[in-house]
Amino acid sequence: MHNRITWIDTCKGIGIFLVILGHTMLIGKPRLQIYSFHMPLFFFLSGFLFSSKGSFKEFLLVKLRSILVPYFAFAILTLFLFSHYSGQPIEFRVFLESTLESKRNFIYYNVPLWFLTSLFLMEVLFYFIVKFIKNKIAILLLVFIIGFLAFAKLGATMGTRILPWSLDQSLYYLTYFGIGYFVRRMHWLERDIKKSVVLIGLSSLYIWFVIDSTVYQKGWQLLDFPPEFYGYFSGVIWACLAISFVIYISQFLVNSPLINYVGKNSIIFMALHVTLAFNVFNTYFREPLSLEDHPNILALFITGFAILMLIPVSFIINHLFPFLLGRKYNLRKMLPRLLKRKDNTKSSF
Repeated sequence: MHNRITWIDTCKGIGIFLVILGHTMLIGKPRLQIYSFHMPLFFFLSGFLFSSKGSFKEFLLVKLRSILVPYFAFAILTLFLFSHYSGQPIEFRVFLESTLESKRNFIYYNVPLWFLTSLFLMEVLFYFIVKFIKNKIAILLLVFIIGFLAFAKLGATMGTRILPWSLDQSLYYLTYFGIGYFVRRMHWLERDIKKSVVLIGLSSLYIWFVIDSTVYQKGWQLLDFPPEFYGYFSGVIWACLAISFVIYISQFLVNSPLINYVGKNSIIFMALHVTLAFNVFNTYFREPLSLEDHPNILALFITGFAILMLIPVSFIINHLFPFLLGRKYNLRKMLPRLLKRKDNTKSSF
């Protein structure tokens, strides 16, 4: 279990790096590759960790505390950051409407927060699915059907019909959530992943297709599927190949304290990279760098800056403002730690 949690943190760290990079001015094939799988990766990992133990009331309280409390807490915090850096006055009516609707791309003060409400809906929906359907294959088939209908009828990947709390996205990404749940229940990732022939093969295919994407496209053209089937299943399989690659390379980065720290604090990095880190960079560092003619290089600078800046910020939040993450502040535990650090500091001089 310890090893599995560690590589999941590593995958989240890689994923957050891609999320931040994708929200910069990155252009071309790198951007297309990132957007083809970075959100499916997070929903896959969420499904992999999903547990339906306990009553629905207990389950709901846990999800309210771990998902919705951070959503509303960071919504309020980033509203003030947005107002400060944009110079726009705070309109609480507009804020409430945007926050309560939580439509992807329409949370004007902090777009990335849509992920939390979408994940919350997905977790609740999947709870009932696994309670009423016990067969793993049947669950997998159902999430594929739901995902396909969301893709074909709601235009979930196109954003043509964005529903409150991004329900259209939740239904589509339920596919990856269910795949993650299925993989965990099949115990496919419990052995030495570095030696997994399947994972090595899938990762190799992904690298091959990235180098020459025409091979992947021609393969699907030979099948002659209807456009909707082609769009849905080709996207799902591509994302699964990319997820396999990330899981495999995470085994070689599993001892990286930086990547794991970012992964463990992925909610903070997700919530603050646009409204805080990007704004600080644009205010003080972007113009002196003079990299506007090299957008992809500039994107890497912004991403690196955001990660380095948010490391101490996440440390402060974890230790001084844990309620932002839905956690209790335990003063009794904190005081002995602080006193111990103080004593250690004195004895070292």
